[in-house]
Amino acid sequence: MPEAKAIAGFFRTRAEGEHAKAALLEAGFSPDDVSFITADTREADIPKVGPSVKGAESEAGSDAIVGGIIGLAAGMIAVVLPGIGTLIAAGPIAGAIGGLTAGAAAGGLIGLLKDHGVSEEEAEFYEEGVRRGGALVTVHRAEGEGEKKARKILDDAGAIEVEKLADEWRATGWKPRSQALRAG
Repeated sequence: MPEAKAIAGFFRTRAEGEHAKAALLEAGFSPDDVSFITADTREADIPKVGPSVKGAESEAGSDAIVGGIIGLAAGMIAVVLPGIGTLIAAGPIAGAIGGLTAGAAAGGLIGLLKDHGVSEEEAEFYEEGVRRGGALVTVHRAEGEGEKKARKILDDAGAIEVEKLADEWRATGWKPRSQALRAG
């Protein structure tokens, strides 16, 4: 059963997403409630875990290696998902990615986001945005004033409205997967 609706902010660059994540943590949100996902476009030598990777290290070994890498925040993992490639992730969604089996990974990022309270339509846009090099930051279990605070932090950090992005991409011929399947 999906968790409560996630509050999501999409950013055009990894650096903008990292800034938003840091702002949320500085404001008191728990690392257990803030997820970060971006494509790994630099192909760094970092531990990769999950369904499409051979010889994933143990959690303890992975943590030790991650801790020694400059520029990679504690708790982040790299994982290869079918149809997207290598992702850098942190937070609850990273934990879910790390626990996937190869069969479960077939649902890809859209399935993971849906499982964490993001609507299917938004999940399709976010997956495309991550594939294009952007970053997604989500806040889980924020209600009432916490939800308002999270939304303000994401907006102040420069989150882009998903519909604005979708309109830009549609102008270049892109169609959400669900729309393409209905048309086909």
